[in-house]
Parts: sequence; C-alpha cells; structure tokens
Amino acid sequence: MRPLYAAAALLPVVPALASVIAALEPGHWSGVSAALVRNVTPDALLYSAVCTVVAAPLAGVAVRSWQRLALATAVMCAVSAALTLARLGVSVEALQFVVMSHAVLACATLALAALGALLGAVFRHPLDAAAVALGVALTAAYGVLVAGASVGSLSTGLLKAALLASPVMTVATAAHVDLVRSDIWYQVSPLAHIGLEYPTWGTVCGWYLLAGFAGFVAAAVATPKAGQKISEQGL
Repeated sequence: MRPLYAAAALLPVVPALASVIAALEPGHWSGVSAALVRNVTPDALLYSAVCTVVAAPLAGVAVRSWQRLALATAVMCAVSAALTLARLGVSVEALQFVVMSHAVLACATLALAALGALLGAVFRHPLDAAAVALGVALTAAYGVLVAGASVGSLSTGLLKAALLASPVMTVATAAHVDLVRSDIWYQVSPLAHIGLEYPTWGTVCGWYLLAGFAGFVAAAVATPKAGQKISEQGL
C-alpha cells in the first residue's frame, strides 16, 4: 500500500502549485512573491477539494480498507496542513484556519472514499464501480453549481442539503472562498443572487463522518455477500 500513501502525500502539492500558476499571467514567473503565495492559499484548498472528488472515490474502489483509507487521508491532510502553514506563517489565525479547513477536507475525503469502498463491494467489476462512484461524487460536488435556474426553485431545506453534499462547496466555505461569486459561477449559477446560509464546519464534519461510517459499515457487510455470489456463479 506504499503507492497509496505516496500518492496521498504528493496530492496536496499539485493544487499548491496550481494555485500559484493560476494567479500568474503566462510567462510572468518573476511575479511570484511571498505575498502572492499567501493570498492564493485558500484557492489551493479549493483545488485540493476538486482533486479529492476524483481521487478519493477511486481510492475507495481500489482499496476498500477503511484503516488504510483513513491513514492515507491523514497523510494527505497532514502534508496539506504543513504546506498551508508554511505559506501563511504560524499564528493563531493561521492555526484556526488550518484546523477548520482541513477538518472539513479530511471528513469529506473519508466520506468520498467510503462511497468508493461501498460501490467497489457492490459491483462485480471495478471499472463499473469506479464509473458510478465518480458519477455520484461529481454530481454531488458540482450539481448544485451547474443546475442553473432550477436551483432558485429549491426549498430552503433541499438547498441546504445540496450545499452540504458538495465537498467543493463545503471546503471552499471553510477556506473562506466565496465560490459562487467568482467570475465563472456568478454568471452561471443563481446561487450568488440567493441569500445563502452555509452550514457550519462542525455540522459539515458531523454529517460527512456519519456518511463515511455508514458507507464503510455497508461496504463491510456487502463484501462477503459479493464474494459468495461470485463463488456461486463460478460453480
């Protein structure tokens, strides 16, 4: 399982670099400064969530062991937290930011990994499980953003549930990124024009941990049945 942990440790480096590159004009590498790196740190966490939406379900399908997935999540978040502190500098405010944002990132990652583990146990072919897991994860992450005008007709309860189910939205909120008012989503989604009440980071963590626990338990229950079914088909 060393490749899993190595990938988990390297994953935060990609969004960290991407956040700096995205803030620069093409060919203007001399514009990199400590202030720029510090200012785009929240964007790095947003990009981490984007990467996790794809990586975590696939890891869950491939591994299915909650202990290994939990350790890989801890490795990823530890590296990300260290990079974030290195960019912001150590202070009370920075520590509070790191704890809050990475708690949400870790819980969302576990929930997505549990989704992959469950579907990996249910489906006979890993590729089918991976495709469905990615489809569900991407729908949950971006559905509320790309739904268009229909979002405006949702009840308050459904809208809150949709926001809570989106790892991209919850991590962005925890990282103090107003995603719906960015240039792209402000024009595409009506969310920017609705009085939104985002769920607190404690609420987000609680629901994601509950979803992750339920997913891993269901995966453990489904695995013997799946194995027995394949054995019977082979006979």
